[in-house]
Amino acid sequence: MLSSTRLMWKFSSIAKLGIDISTFVKAQAMKIILAIDDSPTSDKVVDSVLEREWPANTEFKIITVLEPVCVSFKDVSISEFSHTAAEIYEQRKNHARHLCEKVCQKIESAFPQASTVYQIKDGAPWAEIVKEAEAWSANSILVGSHGKDICPTNRPGSVGRAVVEHSPCSVTVI
Repeated sequence: MLSSTRLMWKFSSIAKLGIDISTFVKAQAMKIILAIDDSPTSDKVVDSVLEREWPANTEFKIITVLEPVCVSFKDVSISEFSHTAAEIYEQRKNHARHLCEKVCQKIESAFPQASTVYQIKDGAPWAEIVKEAEAWSANSILVGSHGKDICPTNRPGSVGRAVVEHSPCSVTVI
């Protein structure tokens, strides 16, 4: 991915050659990550994408991350737990798959020339989002602000804040 300084140098070099910069920008595919879950703020992230104009060759990657579930062994035997945990995980994964497919369909309907894929990952949401942005060379990440604190504010929640702090690209917290 080009740094902003290198990109500006590249644009100025192209302009000196008499090439229209807008042609160059259109040729560059934008790679946009939408980090979603089943929260209302994720709906706002999707709505935000649908309200914008995107170049035809934009690539969207929808990511949802399944955090590990903590379960108390107090009332469950180990054999029961492994069976129950596997069932819970499959239900969560199916729910995530359904959610991602629904978002992909919305984006594909609104932007038929754009490329749309999804991934379901396991782990810490902010870390998996940042890892994928690095691996995919994303231009931007859109993430919702959960703000599940007792006193809600306009500041990002813990995931949004960590993504902003560690991301290799621009981040929009919605």
